[in-house]
Amino acid sequence: MKKFEITAVLEEACKQTLLCRMFLRADPNCYNCFPLKKSEDLFLYMDEQDFRLDGYVVRRIKDVMEISSKVDLTNDILESEGVTSEIKKLDIDLTSWESVLRYLDEKKCNAIYESEDRDSGQIDYVIGRLEKMDDRYLYVRGFDINGKWDEKSTRIAFAGLVSISFGTRYVEVFSKYLPACPV
Repeated sequence: MKKFEITAVLEEACKQTLLCRMFLRADPNCYNCFPLKKSEDLFLYMDEQDFRLDGYVVRRIKDVMEISSKVDLTNDILESEGVTSEIKKLDIDLTSWESVLRYLDEKKCNAIYESEDRDSGQIDYVIGRLEKMDDRYLYVRGFDINGKWDEKSTRIAFAGLVSISFGTRYVEVFSKYLPACPV
């Protein structure tokens, strides 16, 4: 799909809160999502998995290879199960990654930060809390599967940042059992 086609689908989905099927660059999986808001380069959506909402994701539009509204039995199931009534739009500025990070910092949210290695194209991630940012990098204090905060923060270049997920079941439940963040 061309960018203008992707943008048109996103704009319509945001207006009507439509369930969409999405395919991403360098990822064979199909994702179901409810796009909620978009800017020139980024968009916000609620992730849908197995008839449940699983948090918010801010993602680069340029990583979307294909997206279409999904009108089928799934919509009826989501409506009957009350899932669509749980969709909440956020007052978040999507102008830039910096504005998204300011929102997360104000809310003291732990999040999943995905970044792409410039040389290999590999996607890496860290789960944790924003520690600081400058004009080129953000620094995230991550935690591991044992609930221990990393000794030092992970540096992520804004240019390589692919997505930020927050409010997911994994992050929210795990965060309840973490010691206080050292940030």
